[in-house]
Order: sequence, then structure tokens, then C-alpha cells
Amino acid sequence: MGKFIEAPGKAMIVGGTREICAKLYTAIVELRPEWHSDDLAKGKIKVVYSGTASDVPPVSDHVRRDSLNATVKERLKDVDDELELVIVKDMMLTGYDSPPLHTLYLDRPLKGALLMQTLARVNRTFRGKQDGLLVAYAPLAENLAKALGEYTQSDRTNKPVGRNIDEAIGVTLSLVDSLQELLAGYDWKAVLIKGGPKAFLNAVTGAVSYLRSPGTPGNQPADGEESLAAKYRRFSSQLSRAWALCSGSETLAGLRPEIQVYEEIRVWMAKYDAADRQASGEPVPEEIQRLLGELIASATSSGEVLDIYEAAGMPKPSLDDLTPEFIAKTQQARNPQLAIEALRKLIADESASSTRNNVIRQRAFSERISELMKKYTNQQLTSAEVIAELVELAREVAVEGQRGTQFTPPLNSDELAFYDAVAQNESAVEVQGEGKLAEIARQLVGVMRRDVRTDWTVRDDVRAKLRASIKRLLVINGYPPDKQPDAIKLVMEQMESMAPRLISSRVPLSRS
Repeated sequence: MGKFIEAPGKAMIVGGTREICAKLYTAIVELRPEWHSDDLAKGKIKVVYSGTASDVPPVSDHVRRDSLNATVKERLKDVDDELELVIVKDMMLTGYDSPPLHTLYLDRPLKGALLMQTLARVNRTFRGKQDGLLVAYAPLAENLAKALGEYTQSDRTNKPVGRNIDEAIGVTLSLVDSLQELLAGYDWKAVLIKGGPKAFLNAVTGAVSYLRSPGTPGNQPADGEESLAAKYRRFSSQLSRAWALCSGSETLAGLRPEIQVYEEIRVWMAKYDAADRQASGEPVPEEIQRLLGELIASATSSGEVLDIYEAAGMPKPSLDDLTPEFIAKTQQARNPQLAIEALRKLIADESASSTRNNVIRQRAFSERISELMKKYTNQQLTSAEVIAELVELAREVAVEGQRGTQFTPPLNSDELAFYDAVAQNESAVEVQGEGKLAEIARQLVGVMRRDVRTDWTVRDDVRAKLRASIKRLLVINGYPPDKQPDAIKLVMEQMESMAPRLISSRVPLSRS
């Protein structure tokens, strides 16, 4: 052990908060003032974390651009550089490789894959370093036992990933074979060998498009079975854990570039999975958020811009200029699946912006997007057909902001939202006409301004009073009695959507 400790190398400290990291740096340089240097290229100790313009000292003392942080990362990789100790919070815990790094001081509770990948920062053999040293100041034993006990599936029987390096090597080799088989229909290696400045990105995004396409064999599984994409997510996640245990093994040195490709594919899959969840209103799991953080950190350190349109191989769209030429180029995109998903995200984002707090229109656009994607997933539409349909929907979104101008006088966005609520029933439109419903909408905005209180959503008496005011307004204006309950429900829902803007943010409803 003594010989191991005396081996030259570098160390990383993982702090619980940025303030802790900054204060720890101050405490250390008070004891070792010669370790400090204002010069980024000098000094034995540095702090690396992200920050914002609102940060104040001591946290702001260590906030710098990603390109400058990249200098610190490169210094830590250089065994001959004087930099020996780096203090971090989140950055450099995953996807960063420094062979001389041999000691990890952990002052923050970590779990699961993040814990395993953090430990992997120090487990590469290098010169006199045979193993990594972990010094934990935060509770670790239980979390480490759980992380080591993560299960993998082999021949449909569960067994532990492995509690020693040899077993982890075996699991890694098996998982690489499984991933090679899953990607047998897409020759990503040929794309990589072809070369070019974007070869790696093209290989990765091409694989992602292949894995996510409904037309790829295996992506239309029988009930109860996993799709090809789901299998990739599972196997690549297991590989990430196993690789964290044995990435320092010389036996697997030749597989490192290939495993990096599989991990990058996994991260890009997470990017599109997050977009799927956001489009359907579902929360993004912590694991996917972490992977997105890796993707952003990787891109900023390399200077690359994360452009989903470039990844798809399509021109960057503008809702004001969706020409036939744009449609043709998009239909011929290098990765049509990613082009479809990029268009879907564009429409979802733009419709959310243009409909503001209009829950009726937001729901309508969301349902139409979902219906189109469902038809495409079920192969009722080809990629070219769904692109054309999405472009048509995008054109509707582009003119959504002008819809209120068709009324006299024009309806602002808030009035239009209430108009959509009372006009949801077609028979009400036929009986009263658009002009009368527009007047009802204007009056509903007045009711909202007058009656809504800070606590109205949780007070039954206030809600009852507001509901009575809405009903009275509808009756006075001759709204069909049998349609009133549904209209009141939609109006209340619309008011709940607008209330935070009116009350919490202290921003008035639209008047223009």
C-alpha cells in the first residue's frame, strides 16, 4: 500500500455544492499558498464548475467559460503538468478520462450509474498505479453496494453485473456483442471510416435514426416484447455500468473507441427521449437529465454546437418560409427519422409559444402532433408523408398569432383563449354566432380580472362564486343551457392556466 500511495498521480475532490468547493479551495491554499496561481496554465490546484452572471464571491471566483475549463481538463490529463488537484461538483464526473488520476475524495452522496461512472475516473492502470483510491467523507457503503448489485439480463435470467473486474470484463464483452447485433442493420463503422470533420457525429446520429425509426426491423414488436430501441437503451445502460468497473483493464483497451460510440449513441437517444416526454407532458427522469448534461458538457468543451437539424441532415426551418424546396430537402434528409423528430419539436415549441396560456389550442395542436406521430409509428404514413403533414401543421402554427384579427374589434390572446373555450361546442357557434361568442369572451376576461384571488384555486367558496359568475354571464348572453356545464368547465380550466401570470408574476392580462 505504501508503494501505491507514493506513486505519482493526481486527485479529484467531489464537493456537495459550488460554495463548498470554493471555500475548500480557499482553505487549502491558506495551508499551501504556493499551490495557487491566477494563471490558468499554472498552479497545483483548480476548481471546475459551471456558473451564471448572478454568482457572487467566492463562487464566482472560479466561474469561467467552458473553453477555459477545457484547459484545466487537459492539464489534469498531462502527467508532467504541475496540476495535481481539481475540485468539482458535477463537471468531469462522467465521460472524462485522465490516466494519471488515481485518488478520488468524495464529499457528496452519489448513487447508481453516476456513482459507478464517477469511480471510473480513477480506475485506469497507469505507470505505478494499479488501482484507484477512494476516500469517502459522505455516506457511501450502502449506495456502492446497490450500484454494484445492479442487474443485467443474460438469456432472460438475472445475475449481478459483477463484484470484481474479471466478471465485469466478461459482462462488457457480452454486452458489446449484443449491441453489435442490434446495430447490424446500420454500418456506423463505415461512416466513421469515411472520415470528415463530422464523421463521428454522423455515425452516431445515423445509428440513432436507425434505432428510432418505426421502419427498422424489430421496432414493431409483439405485445409484451421490447423494441429494438428499448433493447439498445437497456444494453447500453448496462454497458455503462460494467465499463465503469473495468475501463482501466488493458484487456479491453482495443474496445474503448467502440464503447465510446455506444455511449454517445445512448446519450443522443436520451436527448430525443426527453423531447418525446416533454411533448407529451411527462416528466424527464433524472437519468435522462444526467445524460443530457453529459451531451451539453461534451459539446461545449469541444466547441461544437448541438444542432438537431444538422444531426438530421436537413435545412434549418423557419415557420415563415416553409417552401416546397424545404419540404423536398427535408424528405431527402440523411437521417429522416431525426428530421421528423426535429420538426415535431419545432412545432411543439412554437405552438406552445404562440398559444400562450390557451389550453384549448395547446391541446388541439398537441393531439394533432400525437396523432400524426402515432400514424407514422404504426407505419400508416411514410417518412415523406409525415414530413409533409408536419410542415402543413407548422404553417397553421405560424399564423396562429394572427387568428384574433378576424374579429371586430380584434381579440387579444387572452380573449381568444376564452373564445376557444366557449366555441368548443359547434352547436353553440351555430346558435349564437362567432361575434356573440367573441363578446362573451371579452366579458369573461373582465370577470377574471375582477374575481380571481391569490388563493382561489384552493378555496371552494371562491371557486363556487367564480363558477356562479361565469354561469350568470352565459345565461345573460343566451348561451345554450345544455352546453353551459361543459363551457363552464373549460372556462375554469382556462382561468387556472392564466391565474399564475395574473397573480404570482404580477403580470396583467393582455389588453391589446
